[in-house]
Amino acid sequence: MFSGMIHASGTGDRVDFRPRPAVPRKGPEMASTEPKARLPRNVYLLMLSQAFAGALPPIMVSLGGLIGAMLAPSPYLVTLPVSMFMVGTCIATIPAALLFGRFGRRPVYLGGALVAVTGALTCAWGVYTGSFLLFCLGALLFGLNIACVQSFRFAAQQGLPSGLRARAVSVVLLGGIGSAVIGPQIAIHSNDMIIGAPYVAAFLGQAMLAALTLPFLAGLRLPRTPIAQPATPLPRGRHGLPPLTRAYVIAVICGAFAYGSMTFTMTAAPLAMIACGFSEADAALGIQWHIIGMFAPSFVTGRLIDRYGYRPVMITGIVLVVAGAVLALSGEARANFWGTLILLGVGWNFAYTGSTVMIARASAAAGSVALQGMADFMIFAFVAAASLLAGVLFQLSGWAVLNITVLVALGLILGLVTLDSRSARRAA
Repeated sequence: MFSGMIHASGTGDRVDFRPRPAVPRKGPEMASTEPKARLPRNVYLLMLSQAFAGALPPIMVSLGGLIGAMLAPSPYLVTLPVSMFMVGTCIATIPAALLFGRFGRRPVYLGGALVAVTGALTCAWGVYTGSFLLFCLGALLFGLNIACVQSFRFAAQQGLPSGLRARAVSVVLLGGIGSAVIGPQIAIHSNDMIIGAPYVAAFLGQAMLAALTLPFLAGLRLPRTPIAQPATPLPRGRHGLPPLTRAYVIAVICGAFAYGSMTFTMTAAPLAMIACGFSEADAALGIQWHIIGMFAPSFVTGRLIDRYGYRPVMITGIVLVVAGAVLALSGEARANFWGTLILLGVGWNFAYTGSTVMIARASAAAGSVALQGMADFMIFAFVAAASLLAGVLFQLSGWAVLNITVLVALGLILGLVTLDSRSARRAA
């Protein structure tokens, strides 16, 4: 394999050339020995689906409160459409998880996309006819599909070794950068596309976005069984679920409060900006920067979790959301609103990605996909309540009190997660 000694001509000195060993050509049998395995095609299809389906919520968040102010019979109900969208997500999480186990993810995802098309068209008709009830019903319907979209992060981890799961979640969440641009731009530029019917075109755009996910979802090839059963079956409780571990409970609490606090502030932010004299375009751009903040860190979040662990990343995320609330309390300039929304987004990414990996590990260890659905149910029940409470609290007490509430709630959660992290280090 190596060349022999070679004599330099005319000198008699021996020159030792040491060529590198020949590198064998890669063959199929060597694919599994690559030091850095590639993510499968499913992950990138889910990322593209996330880009389009993830653009639906920004349209509702940007416009839902403003349309609610036009159509709602009471000022305390202006954020009800956003809450109904969250309620739809909440009530669909557990049924969706059970359907994944029975039929596989792909047919359920396709059905969810069609429901989203129906919901968006119902919203458009509700706005056109001035029906607050129809608008809320449409929000509920396309919220059902968001339960499927939220599970993309779990689907991306199916069949992957533990070392690739955080990276797969991050890649899927990167699709949200596309959502951050697509959704708010539709909200901004479609207001007056249909004369005499403001905002209708935005929800027709929603229907189109939901339809665009269909070819990507149809291309998924996911195993029928979402989670392999553990070698030693765990005891089951009264409802057929395994015992809940401390790590699972902490992850759900952290995910719920991080997501809930983010939604609490995000839902009220457009209303607060309009009240401070800013335009609807300013509010929509604020939501756009917020969503970029939610998903842009996904370039590095998976690697940060691999290097430092999910608990430190979760704690960092909570601290950033707290920093956003402090910035909101420091003034009512455009920079304060946008800076708050960006910090909320980045904090959500760290806290939610960390809790997702934590929940996925607990579910895999217990061999129960239903634990994933139960986690999403609890998280989105909290988020739905937070979005409705945001409108009520904003009308009663204003923007400052709303952010003080976030500070108090997340301060308690930060203490809980910090204590859990110290306990885990002592036990290690």
